[in-house]
Amino acid sequence: MSGARYLVIVDPAATGHPAFERALLAARDSRGHIHLFGFASHPPLPANGESLSDAQERFRSEALATLGELAAHAEAQGIGVSVELGTAADARQEMVQAAARSRADMVFKYSSERTMSHRDPGDWLLMRLAPCPVLMVKNVRDWSSRRVLGAVNFGSHDLAHIKLNNQIVGEAQRFAHDFGSEAHFVNAYADRNRAPDRAELARICGVAPERMHTAQGAAASVIRDTAESIGADLILIGTVARSGLMGTVVGNTAERILDETRSDVLVLN
Repeated sequence: MSGARYLVIVDPAATGHPAFERALLAARDSRGHIHLFGFASHPPLPANGESLSDAQERFRSEALATLGELAAHAEAQGIGVSVELGTAADARQEMVQAAARSRADMVFKYSSERTMSHRDPGDWLLMRLAPCPVLMVKNVRDWSSRRVLGAVNFGSHDLAHIKLNNQIVGEAQRFAHDFGSEAHFVNAYADRNRAPDRAELARICGVAPERMHTAQGAAASVIRDTAESIGADLILIGTVARSGLMGTVVGNTAERILDETRSDVLVLN
């Protein structure tokens, strides 16, 4: 993606910045631009008798210093970079707005190890509402197996899912081409008596049949198990922005995958 614009969500108070490191690699390969958006994961608290306003100013000063260090690191590698510090007490909506305002082609955000009961609501808001793909970075290890797993749903025939399938296939093949990765695809199905034709799905996805994985079961479980069995470094999954029960089901699938895998997760919508 030559000349791409990458928005990187940064918690300046964190000890490491895996999403920035991943974006740095992408920008270096694509000659892209990085926009750093800093936010407070927790409201600044007064210390040593300082006032609330003093604590907020201290956070702002320290945050800008951290963002400046990251920017300098990127610039030293010839990468264009810009910096923005969120001002709202709840930065979740600001993250989505920053993605649109910066005309980002992709958002990078670190997703820490979580459980079903300890999720960051900002993760799901980005996954659902960002106007571009969102890469949730789970770790900073190299993509050792160089395998990308695209989660497709050829059992659905509505236009939204057809479009999403095409996006996932296209993105997975682009990653395979740009980063020397190996593209795999997975399709979960519910009815064991109506298993899809694996060879036909492989043809549609443009891969050899052994790289097309099909299994009966819940989508999140099938995707998770397939990613683990092939050693996937990156999972591509789509979300359809819907309200009500259907939006909840789609959202739960994406969140379960994010919670239950060690792979990075690229969310398309």
